[in-house]
Amino acid sequence: MIVVIDSGVWISALQFEGTPLLVFERVLARDRIAISESIVYEIRKSLIKKFGWTNGEIEEALGYYGARAIHVEVIGDICGFCRDPKDDMVLETAVLAGAEIIVTGDKDLLTMGQFRGIRILTPREFLTLGEG
Repeated sequence: MIVVIDSGVWISALQFEGTPLLVFERVLARDRIAISESIVYEIRKSLIKKFGWTNGEIEEALGYYGARAIHVEVIGDICGFCRDPKDDMVLETAVLAGAEIIVTGDKDLLTMGQFRGIRILTPREFLTLGEG
């Protein structure tokens, strides 16, 4: 399965661990991450400005978690679908990568529930898939 992980979940996993980090562990064990430069930009910007990470630290983390990632180039073909236009890049990343799931904590994306057959789940919802 191909999974797009929103920048907020990336940042939470790298900075705070917890449930978001468990998402990465599961995806690395069973699935593949899809990512775009737009998402990488958001990750970089936030980790540097808010948490004081260096470019080297970010490269190391992205290299580890994104080593097998599918990289796609978002060009803005999908716009106006999410109530927050900045989140359309996440939708486009998922479509271009052929993803089945988007994992996010972003309420603007979560209220959509799905987009073109791609499920939009919280980290906790993603972790409960296949249980029970």
